[in-house]
Amino acid sequence: MTIDRPAGLSAGFHAHLGQSGVPGLVHAGDQHAPTSWVIDTHTHAVWELYLQLAGPPTRWTVAEDIRHVPARGLLMVPPGVPHAMAESSTAPYHFAFAALAPADLVPPDALHPLWRLRRPYVIADAGSMVAPFELFLREVTTHQPLRAAGLACAAALLVIEASRLADSRPPGRQLSMHPAVATAKRHIENHLADGRTVDDLAAAAHLSPSHFAELFRAETGETPARYRVRLRMERARLLLAETDLTVTAIAADLGYSSSQHFATAFRRETGTTPSRHRDRIRGRARSGHEGSGHERPVLTGPA
Repeated sequence: MTIDRPAGLSAGFHAHLGQSGVPGLVHAGDQHAPTSWVIDTHTHAVWELYLQLAGPPTRWTVAEDIRHVPARGLLMVPPGVPHAMAESSTAPYHFAFAALAPADLVPPDALHPLWRLRRPYVIADAGSMVAPFELFLREVTTHQPLRAAGLACAAALLVIEASRLADSRPPGRQLSMHPAVATAKRHIENHLADGRTVDDLAAAAHLSPSHFAELFRAETGETPARYRVRLRMERARLLLAETDLTVTAIAADLGYSSSQHFATAFRRETGTTPSRHRDRIRGRARSGHEGSGHERPVLTGPA
């Protein structure tokens, strides 16, 4: 398995998974692209899932149709169907992708009909795909025990969550959770860089700020602000471990006003700085490789 860093990207990687030991996996990646980065016409022998994580909506030509993919939108392209960006983006954008064969990853009786119909799909609100993609890409980029099993399970979760979204059913929620809290949680999860206050979230739920804050804490055990900080730190640790994004870029991605503000928040939560955390994680990965005897991805292309 190899991991490239394509020239021209702001940051990111492209992993070739043909030798990963998991049938059905072809490639995957996470890329931060400038406006000059345009994806040309191409096809795959398997399905490709493209999740736009941030940036303005992108326009795609899929076969002969134009598809619009907004931030937190998912484009699903069947095998053999040509697709390309119809034009350059109006601003930098961030996306994750995976090329895979669903029939090789989930049992036949669990395979959703959409994968057999082989029709392109765009799901505008695919925020629930963010966590499965982060889990999958962590397995792709991190050398650890049971790697093939982890890749297989994480890839199956991608297929399962995409199948659920394609049903066009309202997202499920815990029956015991108040609808206002469930809605607020989804908003925070899908818009970590958004600075909406408790008053804003309460107004959207047509509740008083005090009542909303009480409900949220009773249902989750945390205040909305604390919940957002915890999720931001989880994403920060992922970006520090798996990308070459600078601390300043990660701070902006998470909605912090400056790298200093982000570093202070990160140290308060973890007891260390973002740079030291990154150095420790990468040092641990190197040590684990030296004593494991397992394959390690080889970085090729521009650094």
